Amino acid sequence: MVFQPKRQSFAPLVPLRALLLLFIAVPLLAYLAYGVDRYQQVRKESELRLNRALRIAQEHVLKVLQTNEIILDQARGVHGIDDEAALPDRQRALHQQLSALTQDKLQTQFIWLWDANGRPLANNRIYPVPTNLNVSDRDYFRWHQSKHGELYLSERGVARATGAPFFNMSRGRYRADGSFAGVTSIGLSPTYFETFAKDLVAEEHGMALTMVREDGAILMRWPVSANTPARLLANSPVLLRIRAGHKAGIAQMMSSFDQRDRLMSYARVGEYPVYIVTSTSADKITQDWLREMAWLAAFGFPPMMGLLLASRMVLRRTKEALSAAEQLKKEMVNRKQVEDALLQAQKMEALGRLTGAVAHDFNNALMVISTNLALVEQRYVEDKQLRSIDRAVQTATKLTRQLLAFSHRQPLVPELVQLRDWLPSVQGLLRPVLGRQVTLSVSADQDVGAIYVDAAELELALINLAINAKDAMANGGQLRIVARNAQDRDMPPGLNGHLVVIEVSDTGHGIAPDIVNKVFEPFFTTKPLGEGTGLGLSQIYSLCKRAGGAATVQSEMGVGTTFQLFLPAFDDAPDAPARAQKNALRYLGKDLVLVEDNLEVAQALIPALEAMGCTVRHFDRATRARDWLAHQTALPDVLLSDVVMPGDLNGLGLARHVLVAYPELKIVLMSGYAEQLDTITREGFEIVPKPCAPAVLAEAIERVTAGP
Repeated sequence: MVFQPKRQSFAPLVPLRALLLLFIAVPLLAYLAYGVDRYQQVRKESELRLNRALRIAQEHVLKVLQTNEIILDQARGVHGIDDEAALPDRQRALHQQLSALTQDKLQTQFIWLWDANGRPLANNRIYPVPTNLNVSDRDYFRWHQSKHGELYLSERGVARATGAPFFNMSRGRYRADGSFAGVTSIGLSPTYFETFAKDLVAEEHGMALTMVREDGAILMRWPVSANTPARLLANSPVLLRIRAGHKAGIAQMMSSFDQRDRLMSYARVGEYPVYIVTSTSADKITQDWLREMAWLAAFGFPPMMGLLLASRMVLRRTKEALSAAEQLKKEMVNRKQVEDALLQAQKMEALGRLTGAVAHDFNNALMVISTNLALVEQRYVEDKQLRSIDRAVQTATKLTRQLLAFSHRQPLVPELVQLRDWLPSVQGLLRPVLGRQVTLSVSADQDVGAIYVDAAELELALINLAINAKDAMANGGQLRIVARNAQDRDMPPGLNGHLVVIEVSDTGHGIAPDIVNKVFEPFFTTKPLGEGTGLGLSQIYSLCKRAGGAATVQSEMGVGTTFQLFLPAFDDAPDAPARAQKNALRYLGKDLVLVEDNLEVAQALIPALEAMGCTVRHFDRATRARDWLAHQTALPDVLLSDVVMPGDLNGLGLARHVLVAYPELKIVLMSGYAEQLDTITREGFEIVPKPCAPAVLAEAIERVTAGP
């Protein structure tokens, strides 16, 4: 009998081969899918960073332009139109008035008054004015001479008096009969804006920030380049969009500066003919994405290779086992029963080895992959947190910028806020927060009193309440904010006197009765993990308590919630905007000792105090001031000292010593650390935050010297 061996069957290898292909295809497809998705995320993150920088720059430039427009209006009022012949004789007085207007305005280079022929009448920095200057050929002078418009923003140029770069805001002056009387102009420093842009994009490698006039004239660009053109090309995509009426947008296009493909975001600054453009190289976005994908590949490739090697080893062993099993079948004629038993044993052994090897190697490989993926995800989260912060935010960032200006360990700066003027302006901040489904109503009674708070902190409080209201009105609703004088029936327990109440009411689902008394507790939140910190309402409560008021909440399920912010009112608050109060200098006429170790700070404070009529003696150490006081027969009026100072004696220690040794000497302390403010206040000392406006410092000096 001739034995005909059966053809070997490798059907059991089919699943193993499929598994081998899966070990290659699945990670590769997952890697490619993740790469596509991650590229979109990296691009969106770049857009978010561009937009964040754009919003910050837009807000800053808007405030600078608004401030300078106010100064410009004030400068036009320092002289009359009908007494032009007397203006040369008033040059010194005009010089002093203009100098006072620009005190501590870093962005303002100069204020010029020009006559109808383009010759100078007065200046805030140069006295007497140069007689050889003439600006009748300047674009802004010709603009007002032709009576084209009221406010004009010039092209960038070089000042003829100082040689410094500038661009200016100007208004024409016209006589009662409508004839041209001259121009009042304020020169703005491009270097100031370049410094701001440098700080803003310091951590954003490759980001550029540009200020352009709506006709394409370039006012400022960071990074500064020697080959920066004077204006955008006529076919610049951004300029074409601006001319088409688009006030804001984002697009990827070829840059007019370096002819590189860049992602750009631009927006108009208020109603001024100025646009801010932030951009980053599209190549950098790709490079960041490739770098991250390379790291992921570096972590994922070794485990995948381990899986492949393990699978190949199992496949090879399985082939060997199956080959041996097929060879045993050839002896089935003579020793069929023995061979069957042996073959069965070998099959079982091979299957056991296969199962054990696959399970062991596959589980080990999965462990390596899952661990490395966790490390990559952790690295990514950390990177995102570091990039997030600006804004803060402002803040931020604005929480980990508000974690890494909250740290605006920046002290709060209270100021008088006239609610009937201030509250309507907040509506523009709240509208984007609420979205389209929520209607917003903001109003303030005309007789509502002024309050003394940090305006930025009050804005944050209203934004937090708006966010909570939006979350409570998922299907839309109404948010109503009203400011009025509090009535006796409104008063919460423990409060009396003249108070202002700001009511914030929504038509949301309400707050459950069992938790309504917990909403002001720090870290208490009903939002899912990762969607809320529980600090928003506690910040509101702290704001009110710090100002001497209180915060309450009333809620009805299915009807809505009303928060009431009670704050002390100041009936004698002037109607002028807080900005004007903050910038005004008053006469003090005090003999003052200044203790400040930072020479630059001291050099800034001394002229401001002297401008208020003070005689100032400066010491850079608390010990030196203490020793000097010990030898004086006549004490000064006020001791003004920083708190944190080098040496064995700091400002607070000096204040304690003076309080005991010289009780008649008045003390004002300064600090840039928010946590010190409350501590020092509890000890009874007058303290002002650093930095602070001269008016704030003057008010503190007046308070301590006005007492008995």
